[in-house]
Amino acid sequence: MSVSSKRRETEVFSMAFLDCICCGFGSMILVFILTISKQNSLEMESVDEVQAKVRAAEEQVTISQAEADRILQSLLKTRVEIDAAEQNAKDTELKISDRQRELMLLLQDIGSMKDARNVLLDDKKLIPTEEKRNLPIPNPGQYLTGVNLTGEYILFLVRMSGSMLDETPDDAFARLGDPDFKKRAAPKWQRVIRSLKWMLASLGPETHFKIMLFNENTVPLLPNRADEWLPSKDRQVLKEVVTRLDELVPKGGANLEKAFATVRFMPRLPDNLVLLTDGLPTLSDSIPTDGAVGQEQRIKFFEVAERLRPTRVPISTILFPLSGDPVGTWLYWRLATKTNGAVISPSAGWPEI
Repeated sequence: MSVSSKRRETEVFSMAFLDCICCGFGSMILVFILTISKQNSLEMESVDEVQAKVRAAEEQVTISQAEADRILQSLLKTRVEIDAAEQNAKDTELKISDRQRELMLLLQDIGSMKDARNVLLDDKKLIPTEEKRNLPIPNPGQYLTGVNLTGEYILFLVRMSGSMLDETPDDAFARLGDPDFKKRAAPKWQRVIRSLKWMLASLGPETHFKIMLFNENTVPLLPNRADEWLPSKDRQVLKEVVTRLDELVPKGGANLEKAFATVRFMPRLPDNLVLLTDGLPTLSDSIPTDGAVGQEQRIKFFEVAERLRPTRVPISTILFPLSGDPVGTWLYWRLATKTNGAVISPSAGWPEI
């Protein structure tokens, strides 16, 4: 075999071998490329799934966080309510303790008061019993028509002369020699006292009053309280007044001039004046008298007294008329008309108390 033949055979073999190599290598590259592409596709699918799972997890976390916040708020609210309930329980316990202490003190006070009451009851047994003196309760069916008992200050001016002992001058004069207890019990004088008590009981609770007595002189019923206006709602004062009224004894003459002058110069004038009398005055400071006093002189005594009456004060007269004095009623009616007052002459049975 020649050299050229060998060489040619070698080349043919080499080309075929190279072709095989190249084909194999190309196949490997193609397989690799296909594998890489499929792997990239798989990796892309895996990333999407992971992202979806991450989003789902994040949503779940958000939901869980919101639920956790709600639960936390609920827990905080519950905690506040528990704290408030505990504080209320403490306050209640403190109040209960305070009430218990107060109850104990009250029980102690009750015990002390019972002891004091027993002592007072024992002392009361040692006090001599006295007859109770109370104001009458006005009968709702009885009235003083036209007599004004309203106002803050009411003055009662009561005639306490000897004429107040009976209905006629002769009978009254005959009673002047009686002992004081009989004078006090004279029917006419008792009507005057009952009438005054009735009016006192009819005063409003905010009313203040004063009682002045006149015969030759004018004096307050309670000399130790001469400058005071007495409160009608004070039971102790009323008891003192009633006691003093039951002790009065009519006597002497009647100076209405001095009575009106005394009222006129009082520091505080009354809102209403109620005059309890039985007729015209029998004495005067301005007109001298010599011996017996007749009807004409008594009219002059009244007119002088009328000029000295307190100004701008309504004067109402409760008249217990004395027989033989017909002009007196008309003069007192004229006085009432001038002062916006009234005049009444109550029946023998008034007031019923």
